[in-house]
This record gives sequence, C-alpha cells and structure tokens, in this order.
Amino acid sequence: MGNLALLGVLGAAFAFGVGSALLPVFLNAELYVGTMGALVTDALELVFAILALSIGTVIGKVFVFELARKGSSKIRSVDRKPSRNAFFVKVRQISDWLLSLLDRRYEGALTVLVSSMFGIPPLAVVTVMAGASKQPLWLFLLMVFIGRTAQFLAIAFVVHKAM
Repeated sequence: MGNLALLGVLGAAFAFGVGSALLPVFLNAELYVGTMGALVTDALELVFAILALSIGTVIGKVFVFELARKGSSKIRSVDRKPSRNAFFVKVRQISDWLLSLLDRRYEGALTVLVSSMFGIPPLAVVTVMAGASKQPLWLFLLMVFIGRTAQFLAIAFVVHKAM
C-alpha cells in the first residue's frame, strides 16, 4: 500500500474510532476491525490502523467522560426489569459488581479494562458512570486504550489469518 493510501486508512480508522466512541450503537468498532482484518494485507499496516482506531476511540471517550463528569448530578440510576434467564442474571450480577467498583481508583480501572476488552459491562455505560464517579481521567483513558487495542488486535488478526 502506498504512503497516501496508508494515510487514508489511518485517518479513516482514527475518525471511525472517534465516531464509534460517540455513537457506539450506530458505528460498531468490532465490525470495522473485522473488515480491516480482511482487507488490509500487510500485518504492520494493520497494527498501525488498529492503533489509530484505538487512539480515536480514546479521544472520543474523553468527550463522553467529561460530559458525564460535568453532568454527574443529573445522572440517575435506572431500574431494570429482572431477567429470567440464569446466564443473563449472572452476567448482570457481574456487571453490577464491576460498576460498583468505579468509585475506587484501581478497582475501577479493572472495570474499565474488562469492559474495554470484553464489553461486559458495555463500555458506553462504563464511560458515563466512570465520568460521574471518582475515576481519574488519565487512568480511565489508559485502561480504555490498553483494553480496546488488545481486543481490536485479537479480532483483526483472527480475521486476517482466516483470509
């Protein structure tokens, strides 16, 4: 891939990262990574594209985190209907436990890392709740970068090797 084409891929990945952080329901980063893994032929260029996507995600999460931090007095907990499926009950219990850790600096960082890597609890929810909690911004962003980069690399290279 030429330099100009690589810059285009990196710019698109960065922009998609910002967009997926702001609108995760509409812009699915994991699907984008899978597509990149299938289309980008050079492994090193794929790594750079993943890093650009992760950096874009982190920058987008800054906006969401800071909005939640400034409006934290307006964030209320929402009552959810209990699930009847035992698996989903267990997942919810784990999610609730992880979310309860966000007011603690390092335990909350674990929640952000797990959410960034595995999506439980959803990173969009964790971002808002971390912003409303005592979670330090620098630690939150570091955990998002590490978790999302690890997840994206795993997805991309599984798809890349399958092609």
